[in-house]
Amino acid sequence: MDGDRPGVAKRTLDMIRSWPPGLPVFGLLTPYPATPLYERLASAGRLTRPKHWLEFKPFSMGFSPLGIASEQAEAEVREAWEKSYMPAANASAMRSLESGSLPDRVIHLISRLAFRGIYFPQMSRKDWARVLFQNRGPILRVISQALKMKLGSQPKELFPQRPAVQRGANTREPSELRRSS
Repeated sequence: MDGDRPGVAKRTLDMIRSWPPGLPVFGLLTPYPATPLYERLASAGRLTRPKHWLEFKPFSMGFSPLGIASEQAEAEVREAWEKSYMPAANASAMRSLESGSLPDRVIHLISRLAFRGIYFPQMSRKDWARVLFQNRGPILRVISQALKMKLGSQPKELFPQRPAVQRGANTREPSELRRSS
């Protein structure tokens, strides 16, 4: 935000770590045309790239913030992304989700890896292989748990069944409906 100070990434990450695991998203304040923020920054002469939306540059400020240098704000956002999606953070998130359902954990892990790829694009298969290797612990743990469930060494089902719908005295089974038609 416009009034942020150096260290905002660390303060934000400290707060996020106290929450249940999620998929945090970080960004820089973006002034768009025809908004009060854009008009305020333009009138103060603080827009550094007045048409920034026409030339998207990730992690790049479009104005001069008050409490922090643009370069420092950009570095703070990169730090927040990197620390939120580094292998140790992914492993920690997955450990805290151990009691959840396997499908939820698989989706969360895939989402974390995808966010890593989207916001820090991997340019080659080798780069993706490195990310997968760095996250091999949580990946192998989820695969192992899925195989144990599938092969029957754990009583829990891979995809739990929904509870049966109880029918009242006035409801008919589908076969009864066909006979009465």
